[in-house]
Amino acid sequence: MSANEARSFLEFILAHPDDDAPRLVFADWLEEHGEDARAEFIRVQIERARLPVWDAQQVRLRLREKELLKQHGQKWKDELPKVEGITWEEFRRGFVATATFAGFAVLRDKASACWDATPLEGAIVRWPRADELSENISWIPGLRELTVTGRPYAFNDVIRLANLPLLSTLHALNLPNCNLGGEGFRQLVASPHLGNLTALRVPFNNIGNEAVRALHEAVSLTSLEELDLAETGSYGRTRIDRRYREDPVIEATDAAALAKWPGMARLRALNLSGNDVRSRGLRTLLRSRYAIGLKELRLRTNGLDAKAMKEFGEARPELQLDVLDLGENLIGDIGPSDLALASCLAQLKVLELDRCEMHLSGARWLVTALFIDSLRRLNLNHNSFGPEGLYRLLEKKPPFLHTLQMVDNDLGDEGAAHLAESPASAALLDVNLAQNGLRDQAAQSLGKSKHLKNLLVLRLHDNEISPSAAASLARSPLGSRLATLDMLGRD
Repeated sequence: MSANEARSFLEFILAHPDDDAPRLVFADWLEEHGEDARAEFIRVQIERARLPVWDAQQVRLRLREKELLKQHGQKWKDELPKVEGITWEEFRRGFVATATFAGFAVLRDKASACWDATPLEGAIVRWPRADELSENISWIPGLRELTVTGRPYAFNDVIRLANLPLLSTLHALNLPNCNLGGEGFRQLVASPHLGNLTALRVPFNNIGNEAVRALHEAVSLTSLEELDLAETGSYGRTRIDRRYREDPVIEATDAAALAKWPGMARLRALNLSGNDVRSRGLRTLLRSRYAIGLKELRLRTNGLDAKAMKEFGEARPELQLDVLDLGENLIGDIGPSDLALASCLAQLKVLELDRCEMHLSGARWLVTALFIDSLRRLNLNHNSFGPEGLYRLLEKKPPFLHTLQMVDNDLGDEGAAHLAESPASAALLDVNLAQNGLRDQAAQSLGKSKHLKNLLVLRLHDNEISPSAAASLARSPLGSRLATLDMLGRD
């Protein structure tokens, strides 16, 4: 294989970083020259990037991607030049696309060398010191994503960061757990350099209601499609807890103001997990004329109860969610009845309802939902559906459901038998039955199943299955087909 030819392909890819075609042509060339694994990896990652996250093919592609990385990932990274202060990180669309830089000064000084080596998109760097920001750090043409770790040394450091021209090329800015606070967030979004930003992720920053006021004042966030304002929250929180809360969060009144923010009209994904929007805040969001374009809504740990679920039935008719995360809210057995009939959820693809205190009666409502025929991934971990709840779900034969998580649901051997014996199981690709009191009989039932013929991932850790029964399952026709059989809590 000619190094000069390979370099020519790379230079063309570097010149067209957003185009898949040069990468796929390079994959064909690699295959012709005996580099089958690398060629396949490029194709797999490009296919994953093109598909919706809930697509069934993602399960197969993710597993193959993981295996190829396990076998060859470090070797492919080692082929890149060693640059002092740089650690090569994540692959995207077949090439290393992110790197960790030892500091902003390293990012400034070594950017050219890094972007000559690989179609880099993202940089990960610790929060800059004042002396680093006092020097000019101009824009880097290929930089599309910046992740800043740690916390600012002083408040003025946030202002200095916000004023960097470096931000002007970004499509995504990630500042997790940086302790920005409300005023820091306000200074950040006041930056004049965020016009190209499509994703702003600032989880766990104790921003609170200042976030909403700051967004209303921001003038450069003209392209934003994803906003993550998640906080830590507290599972099982009740109203009285609010008197003792120290960390700022977005409350119902703030959520109402957010619903009136014109920038909401551009959002497709909103994460308010760990805040305190309650029923009233949820109502204003779902009825907002600006929110009708939302496709993904995450509201974990928000003090929502069964009564709050009624708000989904009163949402604007134009709203059609694809992804809804209501995990760690005390929805109980009545809440699912309102979710089941909500027209805004009729085309739902992903539903997260873990730790929602649901039992069999809640399961009976859930399986009658309008969205049961469109659902791809369902997370019911840490509820109490029991074997009959699983039976009811399978009885509905959800045609596209490929990923089912039912950790800690009191399923027992009977539940495993329902799964093994149901024709509806044929569509499943990824199933998690950990912590369900399963014994050897469950392993035997699963191993003999004629319906789990497409299953690729089965997780059974933290059950009471003996080593001999586990070994027998691994040798069964099902076990031999599986890409992952997790009996120990690790892949």
